Amino acid sequence: MAMEITNNYSNYVAQSMAGSNAVDGTKKKEAEKTQETTGSSKSKSTADYANELAKLVPSVDFRIGNSFASSKSGKTLTVNPKLLEKMQNDPKQEKETKELIKGVESMTRLMNSIYSGSGWTVVYKHSYIDENGKYCSTALIRNDYMLNLSDKLREERKKNSEKLLERSKEKAADKEEELQEATIEKQLLEAEAEKAEEDKTSDKAEQLLMDKAENSEDGIIYLNDEDMKTIMEAIKEDATEQTADKDMMTVGANLDLQV
Repeated sequence: MAMEITNNYSNYVAQSMAGSNAVDGTKKKEAEKTQETTGSSKSKSTADYANELAKLVPSVDFRIGNSFASSKSGKTLTVNPKLLEKMQNDPKQEKETKELIKGVESMTRLMNSIYSGSGWTVVYKHSYIDENGKYCSTALIRNDYMLNLSDKLREERKKNSEKLLERSKEKAADKEEELQEATIEKQLLEAEAEKAEEDKTSDKAEQLLMDKAENSEDGIIYLNDEDMKTIMEAIKEDATEQTADKDMMTVGANLDLQV
């Protein structure tokens, strides 16, 4: 009788353990399934978020990565994945980075406009925003006009440019002497110089890009975070001036209507 009780108890324990293991196995599978679902959902969310950011820069190929694109053609913007994560959790970081991404779009269009109008071609332009939100870029621009000139024509053009520069210096010196004797003319010259400086200030972005092109080695130019800020500020200034001019025209039109 004692053996029978022992056997029954052993069977009960064995069945209980089997049932417990089955429950634990089910719970484990459910937990793993939940983790897989959560991971898949997060991955999909990140992909959707990246697609939304890509819409801010239609002129370039938007990517997620740890450095510049390596291709020797095209235009790209790569954003560090850690920064992408910060943006999703920090509204301030998101706002700043989105403004920067929009700036990349404006600057890319500006480069295309300025360089194409000056006989240059943007072969490639690759931008990168690191995990701290800092911008940098590298680009290769080609001077098609100079490439189309023969060696002889290029040399003649260089000599003619030097001659014209020398004549301009001589004329400037003569004019300076004349202006020293005429106070009124001197004042006019100063006024013109002041206006030219104002125009130069309003075209900071264009001037910066052209300086980069003229001083580039083998057509390669680099833009850092400070350069990008200068360009973005210049673009904002131009936009503000255009808005102010438009408002003035609207006010003037309203006044005309009232009269």
